[in-house]
Amino acid sequence: MITDLRALEPQKLPAFTKDLVDQVCARVRDKITHLESSVAVAELTVALHYVLNTPEDILIWDVGHQAYIHKAVTGRLEDLANMRTPGGISGFLKREESPYDFFGAGHASTSVSALTGVCVADRAAGRERHRVAVIGDGSMTGGQSFEALNHLGSLGHNALVILNDNDGSIDPTMGALHAKGTYGQYARSLGWSYTFVEEGNDVVALVEAIKDQLAQDGPKILHIRTKRPDLSAPKSYKPGTTFQWWAAEAMRDILTKYKDIQVLSPAMFAGSGFGPLREDFGDQFLDTGINEAHTVTTAAGIAAAGGRPWVHIYSTFLQRAYDQIVHDVVLQGLPVVFLVDRAGLVGADGPTHHGVFDQGLLMDLPGVVVWNPRNGEALRGMLQEVALNSPSGPLFIRYSKARTEGEHRADFTPYEWLSKADSKVLWVSTGSISDLMKNEGNHLHLAQVWPFFDDFGPILANFDEIHVFEESTGLGGLGGGVAALVEDMVPRPKLVLHKLPSTFIEHGPRLSLLKEHGFDPFL
Repeated sequence: MITDLRALEPQKLPAFTKDLVDQVCARVRDKITHLESSVAVAELTVALHYVLNTPEDILIWDVGHQAYIHKAVTGRLEDLANMRTPGGISGFLKREESPYDFFGAGHASTSVSALTGVCVADRAAGRERHRVAVIGDGSMTGGQSFEALNHLGSLGHNALVILNDNDGSIDPTMGALHAKGTYGQYARSLGWSYTFVEEGNDVVALVEAIKDQLAQDGPKILHIRTKRPDLSAPKSYKPGTTFQWWAAEAMRDILTKYKDIQVLSPAMFAGSGFGPLREDFGDQFLDTGINEAHTVTTAAGIAAAGGRPWVHIYSTFLQRAYDQIVHDVVLQGLPVVFLVDRAGLVGADGPTHHGVFDQGLLMDLPGVVVWNPRNGEALRGMLQEVALNSPSGPLFIRYSKARTEGEHRADFTPYEWLSKADSKVLWVSTGSISDLMKNEGNHLHLAQVWPFFDDFGPILANFDEIHVFEESTGLGGLGGGVAALVEDMVPRPKLVLHKLPSTFIEHGPRLSLLKEHGFDPFL
């Protein structure tokens, strides 16, 4: 397809683009928000591949949400029908998938840093080629984009950054830079030339603008306005179906009663099910934009000033603020509540988004408390407990992107016997996998996975064989904690750990991935 594209006369490009969009939309049935982002830059994608000699010339996309048209142009049109399914292509950019995917991305604000690295490497090698990064207005709120623009703007390399501006990503774009429309002043202050094109969905105009920019020396920013279509069905929050529904339902009651609680999120309110709450509790919601580190330290400042900050953040994005969690929250013992959404496997979003690392990271930190609900009603009980009784230090409530039910009105308890039997074998589990596992023997669910409750050691000492189950990876976490606890027991019980492998797990349905990676006999 890319060869056919480059053989076209410019006046044929609009028809080519329209036909391509129709074909892509006909094949994509999943993750419509990403399809919308991709269609918004359909003309830009066609223009870039028309002008550039990719993959020899470098094209870097920020995040990868915008890459569906890019995938189609570069030979993966038919593969889109099976995208994000087992054995199918990724929903994000992936270097192993195509030479046209120069730099993989699942998180925002990284493209200009990657572009900086390419420029430095090319100068060292004496290599001349075009180098382009595309970044959205939402990603420009991230601090890393400033760091990269500030650095690359001082190096004098020939580089082009295209700012795709359509007033949002998943949530609306936040911050003074976008609200005041001062991108031009911002870019020039950092050493970049700046050009604005209003008609960002005019493919012929974009071809000329890109050619003009590439003909100029030095670092350049081309700011274009695009229109993002609305292809999504109306949001449906079906009662009692997901952890996200239960969290939003509990938060509505909590925010009505506790006006001093403030909820912060790095542009994730819509994806969390909190979108409707944002409209009703605007004064208690603070969207910081896509900048996780800033979000966490802001919450620490609120707590230091006597406020009650709750941070909603996806597990995979919590990783981006780990240093701030350590130094600004945990080291100072500040009572910040973290609602860690998408803990565990997240299905079709794949290795960039699986929340399988944070449990081990968090359990290594002194003074933190980590809770993992097994179902929606347990999550509601946890949220109500912490609303009523503010924690004395940092608290992390981790819950899955999964379907769940609530069996009964649950008050918070640190552990719960799901079954008991006359056996010397014990199963210990935590989180939503506790409700998935089939066991008629001794099954102990840890709602508080860290620190261990006082009676945990004596309970373990009563058993000859202990099986520990957790939806995370690595040497630490729950399994590592239990191993340390039983190390000096006499006699020492046999310990069997059931964890996800220490690898980057591909995309697929969550239950299928659990079964594929060792949990099949227990589900």
